[in-house]
Amino acid sequence: MKRYYSHYTFIYPDIYIKNHIVEMDGNRRIIRIFPYGKEVEKTEFYSGLLMFLPDNVPFGKEMQENIRKSDFSEHGYLQWEDSPYRIFKED
Repeated sequence: MKRYYSHYTFIYPDIYIKNHIVEMDGNRRIIRIFPYGKEVEKTEFYSGLLMFLPDNVPFGKEMQENIRKSDFSEHGYLQWEDSPYRIFKED
């Protein structure tokens, strides 16, 4: 299990969150997302933007630009795909 924190996080296809921790299992599946309240062990901290994309979704400049222009806000209900994700980091 790994946890990732960044100021801004995008999870495909349409989850835009600020200041949350994303928890993944050993198969790279997202199992939990929760707000950052205090430092949690086994969490990797990153500045900037983290992007989680399923293995079968191509990543290009157009997608990157669209993500960068999006509104990152708090969401009450988050639903993500049950597939392995790749992680991209942008400062």
